[in-house]
Amino acid sequence: MTVAEILKKVKENISIGNYDIVTTAKNKASRRKYGLTQYDLEDYILSLAATDLYKGPEKDRDYPQEELFIFKKEIIPNVTFYTKLKYKNNQIKILSCHEDEN
Repeated sequence: MTVAEILKKVKENISIGNYDIVTTAKNKASRRKYGLTQYDLEDYILSLAATDLYKGPEKDRDYPQEELFIFKKEIIPNVTFYTKLKYKNNQIKILSCHEDEN
């Protein structure tokens, strides 16, 4: 899948609520730290563009037959978020969505 194809899938699926955000400590901590709601995250993810691609497609280390895409984008002044996602079982799976650590 190309970056254009994954972004098309992201826009189609996020806009109808067809996605899953994996709950991790980092994801929750970043949401709390910046007061981000579910809707804020949806808006952010819908705003991703090909120029925000950091890496990908890459093989998922846990599921090598699946591809991951990693994006980095400033969503608040001076705050860049790291987002790792994939398209699986006709749904967007958001594995990481937190403040970038680099």
